[in-house]
Amino acid sequence: MNNQTVNSVAIIGAGVAGLTTARSLLDAGIECTIFERSTKLGGVWSDGYLNFGVQVQRELYEFPDWPLPSDTPDFTPGPVIQQYLRDFADQFGVTPKIRFDTRVDRLAEVESPQSGWLVEFESDGEAHAAIFDRIVICTGLYSQSPNVPEFPGQEQFPGEVFHNAQLKTPDQLEGKRVAVIGYGKGASDAALESTRLAQSTHLVFREAHWPIPQKLAGLLPFKWGLLNRLCSTLLPPYQQVTPVERMMHGIGKPLAWFYWRVVETLFYFQYGLGSRFGTRVSLVPKQPVEIDAFGESTQVPKPKFFRLAREGKINLHRTSIERFDSNGLRLANGEKLDIDTVVFATGWKSDFSFLSAETWNRLEPADDGIYLYRHILHPDVSGLCFIGRAASISSILTYSLQARWLADLFSGRISLPSAEHMRHNIGEMQTWKRETMPFSSSRSARLIAHTQHYHDELLKDLGENPLRKTGFFAPLKELIFPYQPSDYAAVVSRDTV
Repeated sequence: MNNQTVNSVAIIGAGVAGLTTARSLLDAGIECTIFERSTKLGGVWSDGYLNFGVQVQRELYEFPDWPLPSDTPDFTPGPVIQQYLRDFADQFGVTPKIRFDTRVDRLAEVESPQSGWLVEFESDGEAHAAIFDRIVICTGLYSQSPNVPEFPGQEQFPGEVFHNAQLKTPDQLEGKRVAVIGYGKGASDAALESTRLAQSTHLVFREAHWPIPQKLAGLLPFKWGLLNRLCSTLLPPYQQVTPVERMMHGIGKPLAWFYWRVVETLFYFQYGLGSRFGTRVSLVPKQPVEIDAFGESTQVPKPKFFRLAREGKINLHRTSIERFDSNGLRLANGEKLDIDTVVFATGWKSDFSFLSAETWNRLEPADDGIYLYRHILHPDVSGLCFIGRAASISSILTYSLQARWLADLFSGRISLPSAEHMRHNIGEMQTWKRETMPFSSSRSARLIAHTQHYHDELLKDLGENPLRKTGFFAPLKELIFPYQPSDYAAVVSRDTV
């Protein structure tokens, strides 16, 4: 990929990934245009479900060098984040680069001696086309097509069926008999809204997953137990293992095992996950916490979710749907639910239909997603990049570092290894994830608790020191202090021209 001639870039999507990518490219003197199908910027934050918001403390979800206002509450409400993103786009000159209400229909490589990509798009009811040196797809993992499964008998059901992304107003739940399907953050949020508004609330889920408490033991913010290098060392090993990690998972393996059993015990009692001798539905997951943490349904639930579930205000059903009928749902365990509203909190499907079949095949798609070098690009598709296909605990930080990495690549400050090296790295990643992480359709993009390792890789590529803690006690801080976006402010904001 020759990046010495990158003058123009098309960015697909004006969510967090698209905005931070445009900011970094503009800082590097590279002209860009953002194509946004909505009339508003913000991606998932522009039009979220009823009472949506951030599931982590505010200092974990902000741009590294553009902090949220000091009076912003923890677990920031969605509308506050939407305004924050608008302010960010205005501050860094990104807003004028956005083409709103514009749908990209096709991306294709230009057949000419010069590299480039053709973007065909629709705006104001008319078809248009433009050529750019590079394409960056920033549509993310959760802002495309809602995944709404179909079941036998669904046509007989007279009630309402919709995805949790379509839950916009209280009247959709007011006085209803509701069943929420799923066990991730969207499901728990929908169930909580239902208990506030509906006549009855059921939650149907096939498997339980370990919840991450907002505060460990009700006292300590979870970042102290999850977002430090000690935790990274105790996790099942990353793709590239340091000598310390190799030792910890060699002679120190019993210590790592014991640590995670203590974590499970803490979560078990803090949330009352047990069945109480069979008198209630068990919420104990089948997978160990250090494995389950990399699954699709990892969440930091609102504390009252488990309290209301154990009080019976959320009726739990650990089973699957067998079929719909005219009265509601029949479940695989023989139960019948008399309900009139079904909310599917069942995730999303990625939509890359704007890519040609030939381009898509060169990305080597699999049932667990597309695997990319540094989660950003594929050596066999020159000039096509992705920002936002990396599921982390602090996505706004991850996307900001990815964007800086890409800006430095396009401006020639860093260079790529050989195609052979990148393919080998991708193959190692694929093997590692399939051996250590539960299956999901987006497993290729999942990092979660291994976020720190990934950030270290990006910083090493950039020639930056991955050890960001300073002061006399820096070595101790590196071990036990949590990492958060502010630790990377100097990396993201440094001059790239």
